[in-house]
Amino acid sequence: MERDRRSFVAAAALLSVCTLASVVHVVEANIFSGKTFLKTQQDCVQFLGINPLRLSQYKKYVYPPDRDTMCLIRCIGISLDFWDDTQGFNVSMVEQEFSPLVDASFKQQLADSITSKLELLDPLDNCSRAFYAFRTFRAQLRQLLSLGTSTLSPNANFEPLTAVQILNNIVDCAREVNLPKVFLTSLSKGIIADCPEVRCLIRCAAIRSRFYTDQDGALLQNLHRHFDPPGEDLASFTLRQNLCLQRNQQSTSCDPCTRAYRQFFVCLRPDFEQFFIKNINNVMQHPIFENEQAVEANSVLSPSANNRLDAFSLNKDALLSSY
Repeated sequence: MERDRRSFVAAAALLSVCTLASVVHVVEANIFSGKTFLKTQQDCVQFLGINPLRLSQYKKYVYPPDRDTMCLIRCIGISLDFWDDTQGFNVSMVEQEFSPLVDASFKQQLADSITSKLELLDPLDNCSRAFYAFRTFRAQLRQLLSLGTSTLSPNANFEPLTAVQILNNIVDCAREVNLPKVFLTSLSKGIIADCPEVRCLIRCAAIRSRFYTDQDGALLQNLHRHFDPPGEDLASFTLRQNLCLQRNQQSTSCDPCTRAYRQFFVCLRPDFEQFFIKNINNVMQHPIFENEQAVEANSVLSPSANNRLDAFSLNKDALLSSY
């Protein structure tokens, strides 16, 4: 039985390679297709009390981002040793079972992608963490096998922004909303205050960057294309963000700046932090940031990101001079 568990991934990968030429739909080329996986899937449906009619969907390897499916993937992962609530996704298993198809470089890339994804999720929500780790692995392995992905088409009229472009928008909006210089000092220490001036700065920058409108709220299609999150198609990204946006929905009497700050910014801030961290080399080229050798202890993003952004410090004097 243990051997079956350890060999299901390798057998499934070989099956995917052999059937690649006859693949019609992406779902038919799913990585996990062994008997052990299918049996475990059926057992988990019964154990979790999921409507058995959904098995027909799961047997086609279609896993929509709803709560039942997320917990199903966690159950399967625990049973087949590719997920642990404490240790996370078993990346070492991928290298062992898929060798020589994947190498240490792919393993590291996968580990980094999964880590970035899980940092955006509730650390106590093990169902969603297992689900998105699984999706990240599935997407990257599909790319390796040239099987494509199920990512929905992005908005063709929107072009992703660079980190420098976003920073330029922030500087322009600071002028537009007459942001007091005292708040610039706070920003340089990683303090983003919930006050009228900063709320309007966030709203202005989000609108200017085409991430948000007062009428439609967060433009999730544009945001998905901008972030291009690994292993997360538009439907999954939309569900994740909407869960947060709904939790933080503001009253209809709320002013536009407050609504943008307390709903849009609260939910999208972790994704933007990851984006700036990923593009830190480009960020450091912007005049509002100090030279990497003259850094401060705090970053412009958040105190929780300090350990990851030792060289990410706002150059207060440069910003004041351009303000």
